[in-house]
Amino acid sequence: MFFARLSQTVIHHSRAIFMLWLAALGASIPALLQVQNVIVYSDTSFNPKNSESSIAHDLVSREFQISQGESGLVVITGEDVRGVDARNFAITLNRTLQEDPALSNISNITNIYDIYSKQLLGYASVVNSQLYESENTTALVASLEYGTANIYANQWSRIVSQGPFYASGAQVAAYNQEANASSWPL
Repeated sequence: MFFARLSQTVIHHSRAIFMLWLAALGASIPALLQVQNVIVYSDTSFNPKNSESSIAHDLVSREFQISQGESGLVVITGEDVRGVDARNFAITLNRTLQEDPALSNISNITNIYDIYSKQLLGYASVVNSQLYESENTTALVASLEYGTANIYANQWSRIVSQGPFYASGAQVAAYNQEANASSWPL
């Protein structure tokens, strides 16, 4: 009954209803133009304060403060964004923006290669000490494994080099007996 009467009213007064809708739309335009100034959206506002995303958001906002309140982002797109051309473009753009005197209000420009460089320097200090430690450990293991045989071979070659060029079987036996007597016991 209600819907039947509503439909009859809409049919008979369609122009008036249309004009009401246009008036409502016209009245809402100034409010729609101000919506960017009113709505502030934060994707972590409804999360608990101890969630990972809230902690990360707080950390980023604390560590990477932007003094002017605005930031820009340049995204390089193409078939090979990891290639030499993209790297050269990013480094050249970074240098150009930092050296441009007209852009005095830029506080920080960071590209992925700056981050890679800092990360590489951090890894280099750790890896450097590990390489020396590995070299010393390898030398120790080689000395323990091949040291006795190396000492025996050096002494045998020294004894043989002191004798005549052609050695008889008795001479070789004498050399071996002397080498065995002078080498370290096992």
